[in-house]
Amino acid sequence: MKTNASIVYFLTRSLFLGFGISLILHQSGKDAYFGASLGILIGLIITYFYNDIISNKKEKSLKSLYKNHKLIGKIAQILMFLASYILLIYTLILYCVFVISFLLINSPVLYVIIPFLIIGFYLAFKSLKIISRVASILMPISIIFSIIVFLGLGGFFEITNFLPILTNTPSSFFKTALSFAGISAFPNILTLHFHDDTKYNMKIYILAAISIVLCTIAINGVLGQALTSIFRFPEYMVLKQLQAFKFIEKVENIFSNIWIFDLFITAVMAIYSIKETIPTKNNKLVTVLILVVTVYFINKIFVFNYVNELKVYYILPYLSLFLAIIIIFPFKYLIKK
Repeated sequence: MKTNASIVYFLTRSLFLGFGISLILHQSGKDAYFGASLGILIGLIITYFYNDIISNKKEKSLKSLYKNHKLIGKIAQILMFLASYILLIYTLILYCVFVISFLLINSPVLYVIIPFLIIGFYLAFKSLKIISRVASILMPISIIFSIIVFLGLGGFFEITNFLPILTNTPSSFFKTALSFAGISAFPNILTLHFHDDTKYNMKIYILAAISIVLCTIAINGVLGQALTSIFRFPEYMVLKQLQAFKFIEKVENIFSNIWIFDLFITAVMAIYSIKETIPTKNNKLVTVLILVVTVYFINKIFVFNYVNELKVYYILPYLSLFLAIIIIFPFKYLIKK
């Protein structure tokens, strides 16, 4: 793919691991895919405005855009930094909790997070072109794995897990729709750094969002509402039903890499956005200091602290939707100036 649209695929999916999917399943249960489908439409509207900003700023960088108005430019710069940093924190928390809980059990947090950040830092300080190239390589793998998983789980579906349908209140569906829109659109704030054609961005957003909806269907179909409400990472637990040739064990660890891809590309883009938002002079050193503080912050406050993780879980839909929408206004103003 010649554009950066492949990055959109991973950004759209990234916050659903552990937090997002569990949240919408908690809100609407077995009918979550109805609210999620409405959420795609709302997310498309937000993505449309992002694309409009990218198209109108053309080849201008965000740094040059900030100079169009001193006050509004500073507000836009601060909002972009906050959004990027929050996304980095979210992705690192999800990555650490997921990997330590299932893949590298009882491993020290620093052993898990430091190699992840070193590679992400190296890639972020290359260029968008390099990041896009990596995303373009990982995207087909993620899609193929997702198709294999969905088809493989088809034989374990229980139709009774979907019945009766539409038993939730309209407010539950609407809450799910807003949560889905915010969680899927919020990371795409980082696409504002793009310079190229945006014609594929909305198509890729739809593709990624549909993959999440299919994931909720698979989880409900296999586990049912009762088990789904118990498991912390239902998207991982459902993979335990899969087998490969009856002699390859732990295939769930192979297929769960599609979630790692999402987190990695989003973390790289968040680091890229942070270094593009801070002053050019010594931006590499400042970015390193920010990452060191972030690792300490996550290690001390969030990892292995279930209470704090729950706080992030419940804040996620409101914060993501608010930032996804509010950041549009200062950038639209700067483009008009």
